[in-house]
Amino acid sequence: MKDFFRGIAIVTAALLLFPAVPYIVGAIFEPRETIEAVSDAAVIPEAPKYGTVTEVNVYDVVSDRVLTLTAEEYIASALAALLSPESDPELLKAQAVLMYTYILRRRLDESASPTPELSGCDVSSDFSKYPRLVLGDGLSYDLEPFREAARAAVGTYCAYGGEPITVAYCYSAGTATESAETVLGIDLPYLKSVPSGEPDAYLTTVTYTSDEVFARLTTTLDGYVLLGDASGWITEKETAPDGYVKSVYLDSRFIVSGAEIARLLNLPSAKFTYRYSSVTDRFTFTVSGSGSLCGMSQRGAGFLAAEGYNYKEILLHYFSGVEIVSPE
Repeated sequence: MKDFFRGIAIVTAALLLFPAVPYIVGAIFEPRETIEAVSDAAVIPEAPKYGTVTEVNVYDVVSDRVLTLTAEEYIASALAALLSPESDPELLKAQAVLMYTYILRRRLDESASPTPELSGCDVSSDFSKYPRLVLGDGLSYDLEPFREAARAAVGTYCAYGGEPITVAYCYSAGTATESAETVLGIDLPYLKSVPSGEPDAYLTTVTYTSDEVFARLTTTLDGYVLLGDASGWITEKETAPDGYVKSVYLDSRFIVSGAEIARLLNLPSAKFTYRYSSVTDRFTFTVSGSGSLCGMSQRGAGFLAAEGYNYKEILLHYFSGVEIVSPE
């Protein structure tokens, strides 16, 4: 089980940070021996016990310095980058628990296989890889709702099979979340498609000229050149039944994931349709949801909270078969 979670930890950044949303090495757990495979008749060992993370070290890639935050400060700073201080308190607490789970998962992964560029830290200020943080005292809005949620969340995490989960969330999943298998091709038992809790689809329309599409795709994809009529530049290769674009052909020659196309074209998600008009020479993309579409939908969680769900019920809705582990 431990090796399984370690192996899939590399998907965390994709789940958390695509696309960005307005986003120490140390012994923090008691020593334990590797759990060997057991028969049905054997006694399954108890779930491992984890110490509470009290500090988070952030490597600043610009100044080449380490910023040490308390766990509460880190979680509150992450919430400030993700949600409004006027969000429902239960939504804030649910997101805060996910951020604590994220840091706990990061600690375990870094203990097993340190990332050299982190210089022993938990995360860095490279927000293309790690959650965005809002720091500083001169902010124009009240941080106390974030701090209150952070204080309640420290020590509480989502676990599957006794291990902290790989965290996934997005702003909106549309009417249903996507499974990890659809988005990443990896079957994570707790990341299945579930109703998002949103009463309607969250739709966005994005329009580009052919010159803009050409520039965005050919200047960032090494070796990719779009030729011929613009109407044939992007064609479907594989799309899930609900419309999530797994991959496309570029110029009928190159295969690119839908997530990568969405990133390059700054589309809110990889669940999109498009049409090209030769009259206006424009591509029009209609996009459902915003973010990875996996895990907790913040928009949906807000609606669930308004219906009376508490933060634990919200998390149990989005993450199949998990348990919410709280400090004793």
